[in-house]
Amino acid sequence: MVSGLRPPGAPQSPHRDDLVGAPGQSPGTVTAVFRDDAFAVGGWIDANGTRHDLTAEQQDELASVPAGAAPQTVDLGGDLGSYRVAARAASDDAVVVTGLPLEQVTAATSRLGLVVVLVGLACILLAILAAALAMGRALRPLRRVASTAAEVTDVPLGRGEVSLAPRVADADIASTAEVGQVGAALNDLLDHVEQALAEREAGEQATRRFVADASHELRTPLTSIRAYAQLSERAGAEPDEMRGNAALIDAEGTRMSSLIDQMLMLARLDALPAMTRVDVDLRMLVAEAVAAARTAGPDHAWSMELGEDPAIVSGDAADLRRVVDNLLGNARLHTPPGTTVGVRIAADDGTVKLEVADDGPGLPDDLAAFDRFARGDTSRSRGDGGGTGLGLAIARAVVEAHGGTIEVVPGEGATFVISLPTA
Repeated sequence: MVSGLRPPGAPQSPHRDDLVGAPGQSPGTVTAVFRDDAFAVGGWIDANGTRHDLTAEQQDELASVPAGAAPQTVDLGGDLGSYRVAARAASDDAVVVTGLPLEQVTAATSRLGLVVVLVGLACILLAILAAALAMGRALRPLRRVASTAAEVTDVPLGRGEVSLAPRVADADIASTAEVGQVGAALNDLLDHVEQALAEREAGEQATRRFVADASHELRTPLTSIRAYAQLSERAGAEPDEMRGNAALIDAEGTRMSSLIDQMLMLARLDALPAMTRVDVDLRMLVAEAVAAARTAGPDHAWSMELGEDPAIVSGDAADLRRVVDNLLGNARLHTPPGTTVGVRIAADDGTVKLEVADDGPGLPDDLAAFDRFARGDTSRSRGDGGGTGLGLAIARAVVEAHGGTIEVVPGEGATFVISLPTA
């Protein structure tokens, strides 16, 4: 600590006005000279150039600064506040202490901190805004995907023909990998749903047609039965006439019973029941069916090519026999006398092919499509009443239930080819 007075004979200190406010000093500069740890001269200058003396407390604070040490911060109190001061030893053993006010530095630092904070906040806001814009742009295709899904939910799916027209645009699918996967999956889902709805509508229409056709087919024999019954009940009916009417009623009842049996079989096949499968030799089955057809249609020419290789398939023998009987019966009933009907069996690459062909007038389009209640036109009909129109439909249902296919080969006459997997 600096204390005491300057001893006699000590070097003369500069005048305060020569030391304080010297050229080059900025306002607020503090200057003090100490000799032998005693304050010699000093003061500070304000912004107006006025010189001021240092108080005893300020002198003691400056005297505590070691000479040659790094600049340090001291609090000079009063009007001065915090200063950054440094002490250096002079050549005359004096210690000169110089200090600059920290008020401007603190103010500049505060302003810089405020600027940094404001710039940081601005950068954060800009980053948030940029992120929001980027996310909005990235999510825009996803919002369009959601809009497509919302449009689909407004489409009535309960009944009737349904068209799910809305789809995710190709541009949205190609926008990003994630949105593209969602959009493609939604389009696939809509395709599958639309296909299922189309199949449902086709099934409903087929059911309605089937019910309408069945009603029409059943109405004809029922009308005939009622008419013959009324003729038998009228007064004065002869016994022979009544017996004839009874025979006609029996014939119409038999026809109606056959139609109902075939409709029940189609319903059973449509329900895809579990089938009892056994090994069936198609050569034996076809030989028996052709022999029966030859007996029923002696005015036709019948031929068989059964081949030498085994033709064993796995399935229901009765149902497969019905298929062959239906095809042969179709040829017998809907071709003129003298028509040649040939049956050929060939086994190749795990498949047995059964071909039934005739050289008659050919098939109309509705028969070639295996539609239910479809009958041959007059060019293939012999005019003896025909069948129920379900024979080919039953044949296709049975073959498909056995995992096979049936098709009509274009050309003269009618040629059916059945393909079944070997056992």
